[in-house]
Amino acid sequence: MKRENIRNFSIIAHIDHGKSTIADRILELTNAVEKRDMKSQLLDSMELERERGITIKLNAVSLNYNYKGEDYLLNLIDTPGHVDFTYEVSRSLAACEGAILVVDATQGIEAQTFANLYLAMDNDLTIIPIINKIDLPNAEVDRVKKEIIDTLGFNEDDIILCSAKEGIGIKELVEKVIEVVPSPRKNETDKLQALIFDSQKGWYN
Repeated sequence: MKRENIRNFSIIAHIDHGKSTIADRILELTNAVEKRDMKSQLLDSMELERERGITIKLNAVSLNYNYKGEDYLLNLIDTPGHVDFTYEVSRSLAACEGAILVVDATQGIEAQTFANLYLAMDNDLTIIPIINKIDLPNAEVDRVKKEIIDTLGFNEDDIILCSAKEGIGIKELVEKVIEVVPSPRKNETDKLQALIFDSQKGWYN
């Protein structure tokens, strides 16, 4: 795969704005998972994550997608939305060139929306704002769109309208990632450095 056809991106949001469900729909669109094997919050692999319905640890998946006759490799990193796991978000964003910023159409911009946006900006990422849950009866799409424009400084054309539940806007979102997120930066001088650690509590602990 050519470096120019690789996209590294995260999904960031305030808790319960639909971030993990957006990830599920992207997995479906790219045929990363057979429909019979699909389940909600697929990237949330820890038992506690599934039990509480939140993302605690970052999870990454590589997806193949053909766009305008060219094959692309999309590296998606799903991140926590809860304030207690901000460090996991910062680790994710450091490995990306782009971020999808999810805002709930019924809730609007909330505290972690700002916090995660600032983390993405600190990492100089290309940010794609989306309004999720537009299918809900109490969705206030126009109000939330105005919030994003006035408060976060995006243009109306930047915003994608989505319903993760219904699959609305997901194809447009994936293709927007390909179009606007830059390929990985190339550094000819620095040597690779890495610190790898992971820890999970087992039943025997």
